[in-house]
Amino acid sequence: MPPDRNPVVRATDATVTASAYVAGAVLVVLMLLTVADVVGRYFFNAPLSGVFDLTQFAVLIMTFLSFAYCAFRGAHVVIEIVYDRLPRGLRFVARRGANAAGAVLFAVIAWRAVVQSVDVRDFNETSQLLLIPYWPFYYVVAFGSVLFAVVLVLKTVMDLPEEGEQ
Repeated sequence: MPPDRNPVVRATDATVTASAYVAGAVLVVLMLLTVADVVGRYFFNAPLSGVFDLTQFAVLIMTFLSFAYCAFRGAHVVIEIVYDRLPRGLRFVARRGANAAGAVLFAVIAWRAVVQSVDVRDFNETSQLLLIPYWPFYYVVAFGSVLFAVVLVLKTVMDLPEEGEQ
């Protein structure tokens, strides 16, 4: 069955696309917040309070919610200095091995994020100025990591089209 007709691939595509839209919306909000802060700071001598806290959370959300989309589309930066010199069969093994290793790594990151979120919640850790609790953002890390791991598993077991091939 071609990858584009596989229901798991189609569901993953829809999920990573929705995740990327959320990351994009957060980027737009962060841009507007930063502009408002700069205008307030330099024109009215009244910067917005807590922008640093919100920026940290926004960057975390944008990063972890966009990893899977970039991987699914084959749009991550790849250093091909050695890869292009490998024989075709070894390139196949290297690509699948890297995807499998990445899937394991991000599954571990997701697991540890969930475990750490419990400790962070128990200690009531919050941001410095706005006192936003940290623990919900560990679940964003976990979700994004699991989604990325799923994409890498799919890329390990099947050929998904790379950027420009779709």
